[in-house]
Amino acid sequence: MYVWTAARMVKRKLTLSVEKDLLDEVKGVAAARGVSLSSLVEEYFEFLVFERWAEVLSKELGLGDLEPTTELEITSSRPRGFDAAAVVREL
Repeated sequence: MYVWTAARMVKRKLTLSVEKDLLDEVKGVAAARGVSLSSLVEEYFEFLVFERWAEVLSKELGLGDLEPTTELEITSSRPRGFDAAAVVREL
């Protein structure tokens, strides 16, 4: 399982095939946020890994299944300017 550390991790190149229309939309999202496509992909990968980690931890603690929460619900409930990726990396 992937584990976040405070140390800087080595980055690897990744080739993806994506529908052109989707890619165009995502480029617009990245531009609006002032971030790169790579950082968007990396943030989503971190989200997926964290979600899996949270599910495993919940089961280990006997909490059962967590209530489903969408990414939009999570991000919209954060205080403005909150950098969740930075907090997760600190864990």
